[in-house]
Amino acid sequence: MRIGIIGGGIMGRALAHFLSKTEKKVTVLEQGATLGGLNSSAQLENNLTIARYQHNMLPNDHAIQALCQELGLKDELAFFPARSGFVHGGHIHSMSSVWDFITFGPLRFLDRARLGHAILQALRVEDWHSLDHISAKEWLMQIGGKNSFEQIWAPLLEAKFDYDYEDIPATFIWAWLKRMTAIRRGPQLKGYVGNFKHGHESLIQAMANQVIARGGQIFTGMRVREIELLGDAMGRVRTHTGVMTFDVLIAALPTPSFSQLILGANPDYLATLERSQYLGLICPSLVLGRRLSPYWTLNITDPSSPFSSIIEMPHPENPRYHVIYLPKYTAPENDWMGVPDEDIRDAWLLRLRQIFPDLRQEEIRHFVVSRSRYVEPVHLLNASSALLPVQTPYDGLYLANTSQVYPSLPTSESAITHARQVAQMVIERDRQRVRTVA
Repeated sequence: MRIGIIGGGIMGRALAHFLSKTEKKVTVLEQGATLGGLNSSAQLENNLTIARYQHNMLPNDHAIQALCQELGLKDELAFFPARSGFVHGGHIHSMSSVWDFITFGPLRFLDRARLGHAILQALRVEDWHSLDHISAKEWLMQIGGKNSFEQIWAPLLEAKFDYDYEDIPATFIWAWLKRMTAIRRGPQLKGYVGNFKHGHESLIQAMANQVIARGGQIFTGMRVREIELLGDAMGRVRTHTGVMTFDVLIAALPTPSFSQLILGANPDYLATLERSQYLGLICPSLVLGRRLSPYWTLNITDPSSPFSSIIEMPHPENPRYHVIYLPKYTAPENDWMGVPDEDIRDAWLLRLRQIFPDLRQEEIRHFVVSRSRYVEPVHLLNASSALLPVQTPYDGLYLANTSQVYPSLPTSESAITHARQVAQMVIERDRQRVRTVA
C-alpha cells in the first residue's frame, strides 16, 4: 500500500514513522525547505541553533518519552527546574511553592483561598464533557469568584485568545490546569520541564532517518497544489512539479490549509472545514549570555503587553546561553502578523525593559522573530459535537491535526499520541480491505 503524507511537522513525521514500521511504502511531502513545521529551528551565527517556538516536555509526557526510547534518544532528554510566576502591576510575583501561593499579593486572602479551592475543584473533575457546555468565564467565576477572575484569569484568557474568549469552553482551563500541575509534585510544588539537548530537530531527524531506512521517501520544497477528488474517493495529488498517486493520503495540515487543497469537495463539507478557527502566533526569541530571571515562565496579567508570557530556558546545547521566548497569540483579524520584524523588536523590547530595567542592548546576542498563521485550533462551546473526523467523506483521504485532540491541549505529546491512533486506523482499514478481497 502506497501512503502519502502531506506535511512534515511533528504530526506528519510521527505518522510516517509509525506507518513505515508496518512495511507500508510511505512518502512525505513537505512544502518547506526543512522538516519540522512548528518544531523547526533557526540557524544563527557561530553555528548556534535555537528552536523557533518554545517546546517543553513534562515528566508525565509518556508518548514522547516512549518514542525517544524507541529511537535511541533517551540520553537526549534533559530536565531543568521550572519556577513560575506572574508579572502583575509591573512587579514579579513568584508562584513556585505553597508559600508563594499563600502570600500572593495581587489577591486578598479570601480570594486566594477561593482560587486555591477552585483549582482543586477543577482538578477533581474526571468527566470533562460537563465542561464542554459552560464558558471558561462563567465556570471560573462560579468556583473562584469575580475578583480572582478579573485579577488573574481574565488577563490570561485575553492574552491567550487575543481578547475574544467569551465562548471558550471551560475544558480549556481544565486541560491547562491538568497539564500545568503535572509539572509540580509534592508539598513544595517543585517541578521540572524537559527539552532535547540538541533541540526537537533531533527527534524529527531520527524519525526521518527511520522512514528512509525502511524504504520511504521524504520530499522537502514540495508544494501540493490540489488533491483531486473522483466522486466520493481520493484521486491524484497535484504538486508544483507533477502528479503523484497513492492508495491512501493523509493531510497532516491545519484545517484551513487542507480546505484550500480540496476545492472540488462537497460544499457542505467545505463549509464545515471553513468554520474551523485558529490562533496565529508571533514569537520573538532572544539569546542572552546570562539568565534574565530565575523563572522558567512568567505570565503577564497586563493586557496592554504585546506578549503574553516570558519563557526562559538554558540553551539545550550550550548552557552558558539562555533563550527567552516572548509569544503573542493573534486572532485572524489581528494586524500584528503583518508588522515588520524591526517594529516588533522595538515594541517587545520596550516592554521587556520595563520589567527588567537592567537588560542592556549589548547583552542581546541574537533576536529572531518567528510567526505562523495557523498554530492553535480554537474550540468554542459544545466543541465535542463539532470535531472533524479523521476519515473524510472521500475514500482513502484522511485529515490528521491537533484540532482533533480536544479536549487535550495541542502539544507535541498529544500530536504524537494522535498520530499513533491515526496510523492504527489506516492499518486497520487496509486489513479490512484485504479480508473483504479474500
